[in-house]
Amino acid sequence: MTQRMLSIIIVGARGRMGTALIREVMDSEDMTLGACVDRSGGPGIGQDAGRLAGGPDIGVLVTDELRPRRGSVVVDFSLPNATEARIRACVEQGIPLIIGTTGLSEEDDKLLVEAGQSIPIVYAANFSVGVTLLLQLAGVAAAALGPDWEAELFELHHRFKRDAPSGTALRIGQAVADATGRKFSEAVMTDRASLRRAREKQEIGVFGLRGGDSPGEHTLMFLGEGERIELTHRAGDRAIFARGALRAARWAASQPPGLYDMVDVLGLRE
Repeated sequence: MTQRMLSIIIVGARGRMGTALIREVMDSEDMTLGACVDRSGGPGIGQDAGRLAGGPDIGVLVTDELRPRRGSVVVDFSLPNATEARIRACVEQGIPLIIGTTGLSEEDDKLLVEAGQSIPIVYAANFSVGVTLLLQLAGVAAAALGPDWEAELFELHHRFKRDAPSGTALRIGQAVADATGRKFSEAVMTDRASLRRAREKQEIGVFGLRGGDSPGEHTLMFLGEGERIELTHRAGDRAIFARGALRAARWAASQPPGLYDMVDVLGLRE
């Protein structure tokens, strides 16, 4: 893949991540924009992708139909209601898929596992290199501190984000649960307002804040008697997620079939 330009197909081109991805590909020396796709009937269909991203025309028009070609990698940050169709299209053509869509259903998760038997897929709630390291540190810290330390997590995103808590926050909470032998679905607490009781020992608090234009902030706190540890990641620019997703695309282009995440991309898997 280092001998030729890697063709990137962006799905969800009109979104914040989509336009960030277009700009990063346009600035890349080893990638080319193969196609840009967005939802049917939406504004911007037929517009030049370069102009959509605030740059010059590049001769790639935004369409409403995904037609993946061999030798390409699909990078999908669209809405979850179209995820099944995107996965099946990539499987049919045998091309890698990078997917950052959050809020997927259990059926979508099962389909990803199934599709990973045929094509390389990198699925992550957050493609930031820093957040990937935070996930690793969360597990290490939770295991070292033990059950006497309580874990609480809050995240902040821009006012337009639809899901709360964020997929990344839930992944961090999952890492804490895995490291301490807890079942996350039973330990997670996202709303204490109506409980009217003290915090229970096994809880992992995960809470979402919405407002402003923040691309994403996550703070994990471990609270003990007389001391507190905080692990924080703040994203200042959405471009960091685009760069991480394209790093995953480069990596996936030469990988065998499998369902991967950014831990695999960064070579941190034990």
